Amino acid sequence: MNFIKKALNQINPQENTLYDIIYDLVLYAKLQESEDDIKNGNVCTLEELKQHIDELEAKYANKNIE
Repeated sequence: MNFIKKALNQINPQENTLYDIIYDLVLYAKLQESEDDIKNGNVCTLEELKQHIDELEAKYANKNIE
């Protein structure tokens, strides 16, 4: 979790709120997770993403959302 240490070292307590700090930590965690996924080949192609979106649209097309 070196990225957390790096993130905390970049924080200026006079300028950042607790919300800013938490947001940055979550963002850095997600970026690290994404890098790990890419390195491990856990990715999908644009075609696979389009197919998934089409399936979701078909699934929810008949539902009434108010």
